[in-house]
Amino acid sequence: MLAVLAALLRYHAFNQTPYANGWDSYFYLVQIKSLETTGQMHSPEASLIYPYLRAFYWLTGDYVSGMKWGVATLCGLWVALLGTTRFSALGEQAFMPAQYVLPTWALFSPHLTYFAAQYPKNLLGLLLFGAFVVSLQRPFSGKWWWLAPTLLLVLNYFGHRMTFGLAVAYLLLYLFFQFGTRLFDRTALVKWALVAVVAGALFLLAGQVFPGLAHFADLGRLGGLLRPTPQFAPWSFVQSLGWQRMSPFWLFEIGVLVLLFGWSLVSAFRQHDLARLPLIVLCAALLFPFMEWSSTGLAWRCWMVFVLLAPLALQWPDGKKAWAWSAALLIAAFFSWKSYQPALQDPDYAQFDKITARTQAYLGDSLRAELVIAHNALAEYFTFSTGTDAMPWLPEYGMDSTRLWRVAAGMHLPTLNYFSGEKNARRIKNLGGQYCLLPEYVWQAALVRARAEQDTVFLETAESWRNPWKARPGWLLRRKAGGF
Repeated sequence: MLAVLAALLRYHAFNQTPYANGWDSYFYLVQIKSLETTGQMHSPEASLIYPYLRAFYWLTGDYVSGMKWGVATLCGLWVALLGTTRFSALGEQAFMPAQYVLPTWALFSPHLTYFAAQYPKNLLGLLLFGAFVVSLQRPFSGKWWWLAPTLLLVLNYFGHRMTFGLAVAYLLLYLFFQFGTRLFDRTALVKWALVAVVAGALFLLAGQVFPGLAHFADLGRLGGLLRPTPQFAPWSFVQSLGWQRMSPFWLFEIGVLVLLFGWSLVSAFRQHDLARLPLIVLCAALLFPFMEWSSTGLAWRCWMVFVLLAPLALQWPDGKKAWAWSAALLIAAFFSWKSYQPALQDPDYAQFDKITARTQAYLGDSLRAELVIAHNALAEYFTFSTGTDAMPWLPEYGMDSTRLWRVAAGMHLPTLNYFSGEKNARRIKNLGGQYCLLPEYVWQAALVRARAEQDTVFLETAESWRNPWKARPGWLLRRKAGGF
């Protein structure tokens, strides 16, 4: 019942806008549309999220509606997982009142709504991770007890690379806290070394066969990961997203969670709670303070995952307090869904629609583009709507300069015209909303002149996320290709 309610409330939240939700949603829709129209993916990726979302497209007959229902259902499944696996106990409090606090917390959670809209593949990965944790905490009896955890670990590989890494880390922590120094005797070390070699070989082989999944090439993401001064992820997140874009319910969720986690961390070590320790240590690692903070960095992703995982390891109240918590959270859930506000938290897809239509009208048949460079979200929306490739990177391959165009954002048009030169300025089309369309060679010529004249204000905008200025890094190319 709670799971169905969670899915319905999330769909209601997502349906506040006629467009898909989140910054990456149209990337998923490009993939699904390509599968439907061409039989192959636009960017090969063997993730389980695509057949999952494709099934909802078949059920609804509409890409955007199918996406909303699919993501809302993931939220319902998350609540169902927490409500049926006795996660609130992680061992000994089965069917006691405390077991209902955790699913009602997830039902209420504004963070779950935001996370689902922004990172549906991560949420699918977290579902598989949660199932993996349960398979270790409550294994089947008999000599085949290891089969379910092994299968779920494999499924995690096809879920999401980050949650697959968390599953591996959790497994190591689980073994350490369960067996301690017995893991380090000579016989055990030989066995574990053999397991590590076989697992590493399978990992390398899988990376060659299945494109777009966890691979050693992903280590390229970790460049510049650390910084010398610490940051506190909860505060950094609120500062980055902005108080004005967060509801009191969301701020309450974060504040209470951080306090309860600190108390539970100390309590778990004092009580030597072996059931809870592996997960609580893993969650603590997600808050490592010396990771570089940015909205596209690993520290941000770790924090986003932490908010959903940490409640699984907390010591929740029991008895009458548990019933009171559950009742309050259930009532609050009918209001907290409004914490998700597409107008404040999502890209302006209505504007993107206008920009896309004006770009298509200008290019027409005679100026048909082979590739359009635009910032993330706009590029994916453009590709989905037009079928013409757009990406937030410079192409790493050569192509006809007359077929390569750019949608520039946030530029002062008179200044751009000046740096482009009188002849090239005539090729710049104002699209409205501080967007303009121009051939890429005109853009590059303007950058050369701006650098020569040392116009730092112009260059700061021209070399920002709104105006892609780098080629795709090698690790991303290797991951897309599925090789080293």
